[in-house]
Amino acid sequence: MRKYAVVLSTVLLFTFSSEKRPYGVQAQGPRVYFASPGGKPDATGNRSDPLDLTTALSEKTVVKAGDTLLLQEGTYKGSFTSSLTGSEAQPITVKAAPGARVRIDGSLTVQGAWTVYSDFEVLNSSNDYTKPVPIGVNVYGPHTKFIDLVVHDTGGGFGFWEQAIDSEIYGCTIYHTGWQGPGADRGHGHGIYMQNRTGVKRIADNVIFNNFGFGIHAYTEAGSLYGFHIEGNVAFNNGSATRQSYRYDNILVGGRRPAGRVTVIANYTYHAPGKGGQNRLGYRSSNEDVVVKDNYFAGGDPVLGLLGWANVTMTGNILHGAGTLLSVTQPKNNTGPYTIDHNNYYGGNAVPFRMQHPAAGESVEAGFSDWRKETGFDANSTWTPGRPPAEQVVVRQDQYEPGKGRIIVYNWERKETVAVDLGAVVSLGSHYEIRNVLDYYGAPVVTGAYTGQAVSIPMSGTETGPEFNVFQVISGRPMSKLPPQ
Repeated sequence: MRKYAVVLSTVLLFTFSSEKRPYGVQAQGPRVYFASPGGKPDATGNRSDPLDLTTALSEKTVVKAGDTLLLQEGTYKGSFTSSLTGSEAQPITVKAAPGARVRIDGSLTVQGAWTVYSDFEVLNSSNDYTKPVPIGVNVYGPHTKFIDLVVHDTGGGFGFWEQAIDSEIYGCTIYHTGWQGPGADRGHGHGIYMQNRTGVKRIADNVIFNNFGFGIHAYTEAGSLYGFHIEGNVAFNNGSATRQSYRYDNILVGGRRPAGRVTVIANYTYHAPGKGGQNRLGYRSSNEDVVVKDNYFAGGDPVLGLLGWANVTMTGNILHGAGTLLSVTQPKNNTGPYTIDHNNYYGGNAVPFRMQHPAAGESVEAGFSDWRKETGFDANSTWTPGRPPAEQVVVRQDQYEPGKGRIIVYNWERKETVAVDLGAVVSLGSHYEIRNVLDYYGAPVVTGAYTGQAVSIPMSGTETGPEFNVFQVISGRPMSKLPPQ
């Protein structure tokens, strides 16, 4: 069933000593409870007397604010709903027990609040990609967090809905979700499908690839699209699982209702040459404000589209592609400020920039010098024909676990190996492992004790290599040795 490989890691959010805590009795402070695939609804929740997952997540649970629910090794089959509700001062934690591989084969719906879910896998083993199955994780609960989950082969990765106020998806690996419609129909199912009205949703440091639909898909026809912080994500080759004639975006924020309070910072996208859609901010409605800063957008046509925004700040970005690099459509009667400057553009066709003014009925397609003259944009930006001159290597430290991070490599010279400085993640003398996210179940591509010198990482032998690859690095402990599925 598994077409692609994933990273499953352990994130320790709270410190506890399970051996010293009294179970099944009232005690001061938070407690630790256990659930297992063979657990029972009338169990105490002790390590040796675990609950079943349905009961542990329900309103009948013994798990209260501040407690931790550890999921023991195994596969939990079914569609589960969580009503767990902690508090701002005492959130509940639901996570895999240390060293355990935990899989939910079905789906998880979250209705409760102030709860953190981490370090487990959600999948659907039906193996039928010709009809819909449930979304892997459907989130309605406010103030919830989803950290280092692995979601794949479900009807969609995450449904992240308006009710999930001020919630977060961080460090998750989301791939091969969705299904192929019949006949001439398109692929359906997105990595993250989200809407928002109140507060801000945070989507950060996730790896989202090879889904049937869009990667990050903030879209609505009747709901709301206000308040998204999208940072540090890697989205590549989304839409590749569907028929190749259909073009899907790695990132889309926009719909048939206005969007606003949108921040897109330091994300990394890639579409293989000749495939994929674009990165699109705005759709078919007039929108309010968007900040697009320090992103690396590669591939697609156009590489980036900005549609219908009253207020745009676009600075510090790198855009590379073979067609249109940047397309800007201003809303009718727009008077808001547009700051588009200090960007670096590479490649493109003969007229790689496009500006449309619907109110005036004008459309400008231009080379770089005419683009700057006609629009007043990019006075301090650069445009260079062809590919970027060298590789771009980015190492991002994991926010929740020291010694763990992600490596993103754009290898435009197509070298067999690239040199990577691990100093931002790995301490001197620590053992480390590096795995390609597309081949996690194979041997690590590099292991060793960190000496402070740059580490050579192979770039060939994957579906995106040698031009582009994403790696996971972990130090201080071995990665889980997980058997193939």
